[in-house]
Amino acid sequence: MTRDKLNGAAYDLSLFEAQKKVEGVKEKKKKDSNLIRLHNKEKELRKKPDPAKVVVLSLVTATVVAVAGWIVCNNVVLNELRQEITTAESEIVHQGTLQAEFQARIDNQLTPSRIQSYAEGKLGMAKVKTAQKKFISLSDGDVGEVIRDDGSNTVLDSLSKLFGGS
Repeated sequence: MTRDKLNGAAYDLSLFEAQKKVEGVKEKKKKDSNLIRLHNKEKELRKKPDPAKVVVLSLVTATVVAVAGWIVCNNVVLNELRQEITTAESEIVHQGTLQAEFQARIDNQLTPSRIQSYAEGKLGMAKVKTAQKKFISLSDGDVGEVIRDDGSNTVLDSLSKLFGGS
């Protein structure tokens, strides 16, 4: 037999061998479980749930489920709207690119020499000559003066007239 290193006791394997039953000794029955068996009368005495509490609990549960469903539904709608916004923004960028491309094509086709030849050939126009130009001069001494008030003065204009004296 091997000795246990901790307490010096030897293993006694005889404890695990089958034992012979002794006649005349009544076997004590152990309870198999800790179950308590209730009789029919005791089952009737068992506390039943209060109907008011059941209704209140059902309403609270229904409210929580409804709010959760509403939140989920709103998140779905928000995601759909975000997707539509993203699609519209990408379409705007695409249209801006097309506009720039078409403007570049137009600018390439409408050169000043081409415009001049079209105006002279098809429209019968001619360049302006210096003899056709007439210059006018503006006098610097002219001053405009408001003769009557149209009533469009603001409160600040009225106050400035009061205190400024003008």
